[in-house]
Amino acid sequence: MFIFAKPIVKNAELSVSYGAGRSVAVLCRYVLAAIVSLTLLLSVCGPVSAADWVFARVSGTVYVVAPGVKAQRAQKGMVLSPGYTIATKSGSRAMLARGKETIMVGPKTTFALSKYRTNARWTTLLQKTGKLVVDVEKKANPHFSVETPFLAAVVKGTRFSVNVDTRSASVNVERGLVEVDDFASGDIAHVGPGQAASTSPGNKVGLSVTGSPAPSVRSGPVRAPAFVTPATKNVPANAAAAAAANAASHGNGNGVGNGNSNGNGNGNGNGNGNGNGNGNGNGNGNGNGNGNGNSNGNSNGNSNGNSGNANGNGNGNSNGNANKDTGPGNGNGNGNGNGER
Repeated sequence: MFIFAKPIVKNAELSVSYGAGRSVAVLCRYVLAAIVSLTLLLSVCGPVSAADWVFARVSGTVYVVAPGVKAQRAQKGMVLSPGYTIATKSGSRAMLARGKETIMVGPKTTFALSKYRTNARWTTLLQKTGKLVVDVEKKANPHFSVETPFLAAVVKGTRFSVNVDTRSASVNVERGLVEVDDFASGDIAHVGPGQAASTSPGNKVGLSVTGSPAPSVRSGPVRAPAFVTPATKNVPANAAAAAAANAASHGNGNGVGNGNSNGNGNGNGNGNGNGNGNGNGNGNGNGNGNGNGNSNGNSNGNSNGNSGNANGNGNGNSNGNANKDTGPGNGNGNGNGNGER
């Protein structure tokens, strides 16, 4: 049995106040529902703007709904206004068009056209479940994004698909370039034709990428989903939780750990060594050892720098050798540094 989902809303869009009495509130709700329902019906035959997304095809059972508004069956020619959610039943499909741009909506898919993130220059879809295939024109700057509970896809112009279920999300690119941002890890990948990126944060934190060659992945800040979603392991529930997670991973420096060590021995020889160690990120450790001796003065410095990953493990080793006439000299030192993720 098909159960229509509640409209998708962004966290900041939950701004209803209840200052009036219950009866007045109920009356207002029904009046608003009637007005919006009439607007939906009139939009089928009303004038269409070049900036509007319009239902070009509807197959099977497709609903359109907004907060406080009874679900309406979608019809060909109907305009999808920002703030409205689309839901398709099993075996049903729809296609939205804006000029030459299209959004193909697969069966059992729920998504919304964001009210606060959509304007004349930018379109944002909030996809809760199912499959969308997006084909948008190429522009100089990014102008289209798809937000899911687990990742976001941002594009300048391309053809790509986004699949979402209760535990994971994936992006597959057919044409153009898509930036994929993973919420749980902060991983960022630029995914091109024939490449894909996916995430399943409840099982493993981080983006999984495929292709020949596979796209590279770089680190970025973790973030929360753009709309209200069920709690998911490792994904920040809101902006405050994301900020706390990013603050916890910060150290001293920007992605670099520095360690200094000094060792002094006896003799007349000096040895300096510098080493760089990387542990799941970039960590730099510098060790300096000074030995005083007439022959084979050795200095060892070890430094550990936080390498920029959440676990903060980076190792740097340095060895310095100095040779003089006679006498051994040895120096040892240790240094620790912290790096920012």
